[in-house]
Amino acid sequence: MGDESTTAASADGASAGDASGATRGGIAEAIFAEVETMTAGGTMSKSDAFEDISKRTGRRAGTVAANYYRIARKRGTTSGTRSRRGRPRGSGRGAADVEAVIAALEGAVKDLAALVRRQEADLAALRAQTAQFDELKRLIAKNS
Repeated sequence: MGDESTTAASADGASAGDASGATRGGIAEAIFAEVETMTAGGTMSKSDAFEDISKRTGRRAGTVAANYYRIARKRGTTSGTRSRRGRPRGSGRGAADVEAVIAALEGAVKDLAALVRRQEADLAALRAQTAQFDELKRLIAKNS
């Protein structure tokens, strides 16, 4: 049969190679308790607490945060849903929406092309007026 001391250690959660006797998840529990103490009363944000613990322990802030939230979920002190980045689920565009967007873009391009043509016509008219003005200045200067 197996070694009873190993079986007993496994039953209470301690790892067989752990000389300190800390139970499995003890570090996460300690981090959770420390963050809760540091953030009590709103004196410090959780991210600042994670960063502070990270600097003192040599662990990455992300690791500290992961340990904290693992225990928080286990205790039910954090919501089970995480906020998602980007579009909410179910807000994807269907084929009809894509066709509507394409049609709107085509209309915008046509409007832009018409505007450019009007500006070209206006510039041509202004260039003609500038040429007439220059001719008048030349005639006035000649007759003065």
